[in-house]
Amino acid sequence: MKKSALLSFLFISTFTIVSCSDDDVVLDTEKPQIVINEPTAGQTFDVGEEMHLNASVTDNVELASYKIDIHFGGDGHEHKALRDDDHVEWKYQTTGTLSGKSDEVHLHVDIPENAEEGPYHIGVFAIDKAGNENVSWVTVEIHNDEHDH
Repeated sequence: MKKSALLSFLFISTFTIVSCSDDDVVLDTEKPQIVINEPTAGQTFDVGEEMHLNASVTDNVELASYKIDIHFGGDGHEHKALRDDDHVEWKYQTTGTLSGKSDEVHLHVDIPENAEEGPYHIGVFAIDKAGNENVSWVTVEIHNDEHDH
């Protein structure tokens, strides 16, 4: 009986020691925070214009990278062969690195002359060193002056 009590005590002691040693490791589970400063929701751009994109990104431990995704947000489009003067649903993507606990993404993006007019979604994705990801979206409008005449 004493032998089984001793084995139980050793087992419980070993388990407690092992589980306590993991208490020093703090896992980063907090997602980065993103504020899109520019462009603002509903802002209007013309084809051929340069769009300024500025986002502030913060994290409680350390930032790692970002991705920008701009794509057409309208419905009811057709899939057909395009001529050179046809308008296309413009897409833009880029990635880059972030560092520290606070960083900025600042880009100048040229809107193509043949971009389809309508709503476009701009997504700013941020990932921290622990792999936590967050995204913030804003919708802007792109107009084509030649359709307005």
